Amino acid sequence: MWSRLNGVQIKSTLEDTILLDITDSDNKDIIKFYIGCDSHYGFNRVIYSTVLVMLKEGKGGRGYYQRVIEEGKISTKQRLFKETYYAVKLATEINPMLESIGHKIEEIHTDLNPDPNYISSTMIAQCLGYIKGMGFKGTTKPNSWAASSVADLKSK
Repeated sequence: MWSRLNGVQIKSTLEDTILLDITDSDNKDIIKFYIGCDSHYGFNRVIYSTVLVMLKEGKGGRGYYQRVIEEGKISTKQRLFKETYYAVKLATEINPMLESIGHKIEEIHTDLNPDPNYISSTMIAQCLGYIKGMGFKGTTKPNSWAASSVADLKSK
């Protein structure tokens, strides 16, 4: 189930909603799409939040999110890779529709920190390699705002 960032549930498909939102834009608008995913673990469950952000250059944007709750224990490395998996899964589902109308997913944002003091730094090569192998550009902190800010808020 997908919702807008303001919490309003989307009644049609995500694809139809995106198409309507693009149609509502001025033809001169430069529109870029970004995907991110973040998660929070607690009480023996993980809450994943995957977001798609549509930015209209100089005019703000719109966003959509989906939360998935999974029960059970999971290692930090497994959880970080699963965040990447959910983001890539959305990109592979949405990008063909976007490309058919002249748009594309600009970047997939990860919640990975290149600082070696964080465990996520050990996952950068694996996760960014997966993203690149699937045909997308991946980004880490501090430039991965769709994951570290937007998805983070929706996963709590």
